[in-house]
Amino acid sequence: MVKSFKSEIVVEIPEDITFLIEGKKITIEGKKGKIVKDFSHMKRVDIKYTDKKVILSSFFPRKSTEAKMGTLRSVITNAIEGVSKGYTYKMKIAYSHFPITVDTDGKKILVKNFIGERSPRITYKAGSHPIEVKSTKEDVVITGIDKEEVGQTAANIQKICRIRQKDKRIFQDGIYLYEKHLGDEIFWKLKV
Repeated sequence: MVKSFKSEIVVEIPEDITFLIEGKKITIEGKKGKIVKDFSHMKRVDIKYTDKKVILSSFFPRKSTEAKMGTLRSVITNAIEGVSKGYTYKMKIAYSHFPITVDTDGKKILVKNFIGERSPRITYKAGSHPIEVKSTKEDVVITGIDKEEVGQTAANIQKICRIRQKDKRIFQDGIYLYEKHLGDEIFWKLKV
């Protein structure tokens, strides 16, 4: 089997994005806000920034190191798209009898009247970057610049509405993700 001497991935940085690197701590700033990521746990990957290009490289990489480099590339491109366009996830509130309401209190997200329960179910917004959670009677809209944190917040809301000790085929109440937006365009939609 042929072993590669050096593996390299190049990520282009747009003109309107400010990119700063200190060791393995990356700061990406755009018109929507600023994202700070720390990659000090990536031991065998070198990160360099020269003339609007980020170069990820590794000498004699293993498969796991090449996988880390691909993940790092994805995180950087998602952060660039987030600070320039922003992410919006839409969730549908589904109930059969008891109307569910969603409120926010700082970092807390309260799901009230779920299956007629008296006390609210509580979950939290993920991460350190600002995330906005708005709710109507039918939808919950989660908006932010960091894709990981917006997705984790949506997962927290969906998970808190899990029904235990009842037949899931009959009790289908909950809050479910149905659409993901990057800026104004839809990049994922639930097939019906």
